[in-house]
Amino acid sequence: MSYGLYDHSRRARRRFWGRLGKFLLLAGVVGVACAFSYEVGQEQLIRREQNLQAQLTQTQAAKEEVERKVTQLQASLQTAEVRVSELQVRYDRDVPTGDLGRLKDLLAKKMVEGVDAGRLALIIEQTGTPRSCGKAETKRFVLSTSLYKGPNTSAGFADGAVVVSGEGATSRSPDGAPQSWFDPAKPVTLKFTEKSGKETQTTGMLPLQHSVIIEDTEYRFKISPGSRSFVDVVGDHCPFP
Repeated sequence: MSYGLYDHSRRARRRFWGRLGKFLLLAGVVGVACAFSYEVGQEQLIRREQNLQAQLTQTQAAKEEVERKVTQLQASLQTAEVRVSELQVRYDRDVPTGDLGRLKDLLAKKMVEGVDAGRLALIIEQTGTPRSCGKAETKRFVLSTSLYKGPNTSAGFADGAVVVSGEGATSRSPDGAPQSWFDPAKPVTLKFTEKSGKETQTTGMLPLQHSVIIEDTEYRFKISPGSRSFVDVVGDHCPFP
């Protein structure tokens, strides 16, 4: 009977130590797995931190580059604004406006037409010098149209030194029918014929002014619309220059 109790107690101790061993083994395995996972996690965190730090460094460098370029652009913009201001000052100083600008355009037009620059300078220099001009003449003539080429379509001045004639657009009645007289609301072309046969022209809306220079005399004309079909011309002549 004592032997049976002893054997039972020994088996119980074996089972206890076996279970304890298994538990300790399992705990060791779990501990090793946890330690390995911890190490892996630590390495991943370190690598992630390193990657984030590298990205932060790149971002900071890109930010500094953008700021540098912005600073350069701001400097360039300020330089351009200063340059524009300088050009505006030079433009306002060097480019004539008003009467001076119109005179410049007129001089350029005359030079393109072939008038000698020296002659233009002489005329300007002589401006203001008292001139002894002949008595003005006032005459009228019928302005030709495509429907009228009859008599009284010219007028001579200074004993025929210059003959003035011209042509205008045909006037129309309210119903659109063409009339023989010219339309004063449209441009006209005036011709100035010298005794030598040389002819000059001017075109535009009436009234018009024109000068003809023959040797040492300037013949000046002012042409205005008159009664129907007619234009009125006032002409005089002055020493030139």
